[in-house]
Amino acid sequence: MKLVKDMGLELHFVDMERSGIYFAEEKAIFINNKLLDGNSDFEISHELAHCIEKHEEFSAYYNATNYSRQKLEYEANKIAIDILLFIWANEYDFEKEHLNAVKFMEYYKIPSRLENCVRETMMNYG
Repeated sequence: MKLVKDMGLELHFVDMERSGIYFAEEKAIFINNKLLDGNSDFEISHELAHCIEKHEEFSAYYNATNYSRQKLEYEANKIAIDILLFIWANEYDFEKEHLNAVKFMEYYKIPSRLENCVRETMMNYG
């Protein structure tokens, strides 16, 4: 939440079909209100990553092909994992060897399809 505010963004939970979206023109992140009951940190971090990387400047590329969309979404997922790993490591004092990908993913509700990305990020952490 601090990162969202520090970047001058507003965060809104709304009724919508998708899990989240970043609107650069509005300087806002919109998250599906169904995520209020669970941990929405991953989705917020993912949308924040789109902002950090200025993905709005690549909207034509994003919409051009499935590959280009997947590439930008992967980049946002990777940055979201980096953000959450930084928070996780600062919240819980532990050695790099004690990082547990499964617990980390469960805690932040990170999709299982991103397990390799999480493990790679953890290997390169610190």
